Amino acid sequence: MNRLGIHIPIIQWQVNDEDMIRKAGRMKLKRARRIATSKMALLLAIVLAGSTGLAGCQDQKALENQQAYRKLGINKMNEGDYAEAVKSFQKALDQSKGEVGDLELDICYYKATAQYKSGDTKGALTTCDALIDFDKGDAKAYFIRGSIYLKEEDGENAQKDYGKALDLCGEDYALYLAVYENLSGAGFSDQAEQLMTKVLKLKGDQAEDYRERGHIYLIRGDYENARKELDQAINKGDTKALLYLAQVYDAQGKAKKAQPLYENYLKKNGSDAATLTAMGDSQLEAENYQKALEFFQQALNSEKPENERQLRRNEIICYENLSDFATAKQKMAEYLEDYPDDEKAQRENIFLQTR
Repeated sequence: MNRLGIHIPIIQWQVNDEDMIRKAGRMKLKRARRIATSKMALLLAIVLAGSTGLAGCQDQKALENQQAYRKLGINKMNEGDYAEAVKSFQKALDQSKGEVGDLELDICYYKATAQYKSGDTKGALTTCDALIDFDKGDAKAYFIRGSIYLKEEDGENAQKDYGKALDLCGEDYALYLAVYENLSGAGFSDQAEQLMTKVLKLKGDQAEDYRERGHIYLIRGDYENARKELDQAINKGDTKALLYLAQVYDAQGKAKKAQPLYENYLKKNGSDAATLTAMGDSQLEAENYQKALEFFQQALNSEKPENERQLRRNEIICYENLSDFATAKQKMAEYLEDYPDDEKAQRENIFLQTR
């Protein structure tokens, strides 16, 4: 089991409900601000925003309001209140007038995700459709729409959208890996493996290229090639590769080699809640549940950790996989007191009562 207890990333929205957006956000797709001058663009803006249209903020106050509503929407998503999240993202879009820019597009990606999670599949697809109509080269929109189709068990359309996103993204290893995880998790193992064979043929020579190829080899269990690629990335100054190389050594049972790499990673990236959460996520993905638990608990004990709700869920998952069901039950009871609306946790609690 993974962070949600089932190894299906993205289509299960993985670490938390903004995971799909974060993965999409890692795509190296830089676009200049676009001015919605044509009648079609304005119509699309109205569809996306649901009111006055998408736009660049008119003044500094509007920009501050837009960013504040965006943050509120993300917080509501993390709390599982998707209907309120949609309203917040809508209010963020309402701050804009006359121009469609990267911030407005980003908010729309979040809005589509919140719409889907609130049960408004039609609205989410409409938002994605409008994004794609506005920019046929928007790989993020294709990726998100494909993930929605996959969650809705429409494998044919999901693969079409994923294929389009990959055609548009260039050598974006993060996107290839996200699609691979989604397809393999949904039972499309052959297509997923074909995708990995394709991506490993990409010959980028930047630090990130070596790191991501090493990450892919790690996932496939090819530790020797993973080590070679990650060593190259580290030699080029990539600090995230330290984390993956530590996982390689862990997977090979070489804890003494892994530990200093973990320590070096924390030293170079800081020990704030975000870094500790990333460390926990990586350990959970590697099924190193004891280490994942330690990182999640450190993150929870830090000052004002983001997404405390998901950290607590991950803590429970770790206890379950460590067969410490007594502690898992206790943590689940405390969690449900604070988040009684979490239906998935309620179902999992029923399972825990039988252990």
